[in-house]
Amino acid sequence: MRSASFNSLALVGMLLLGACARPAGTLPPDYGSVNAAQQLDAAQFSQSDQAMTCGEISEERARIAETNRQAEAVIASDRTQNQVAGYFAALFLVPIVAVDSNEEQVALLNRNQARQDQLIRLSRLRGC
Repeated sequence: MRSASFNSLALVGMLLLGACARPAGTLPPDYGSVNAAQQLDAAQFSQSDQAMTCGEISEERARIAETNRQAEAVIASDRTQNQVAGYFAALFLVPIVAVDSNEEQVALLNRNQARQDQLIRLSRLRGC
């Protein structure tokens, strides 16, 4: 009896931990390896990106990094609240209603990662 209870609690714990994980984004195309299937070309970038200087690329990357740090801080602070809610839910066997999924911050991080990848490619093309 005790083993079944422990197994159920362990399963709930694993599900809660899995729900907190951010899925990995898709990898950008390979432009930099020795046997790269594709080559970088200015036509792959918007006109406004093509007009950016190395300094502007660096500044935008720094702004994105700061935005990411803020979004990750929100997610981290909500993680503690979510863990406490999960503990009480497991303790009292009640549905979890206080969990914040941080969908906006996760979507922001995903968009920022795609933009960072684009800026890295642009920086490589420019030789920055």
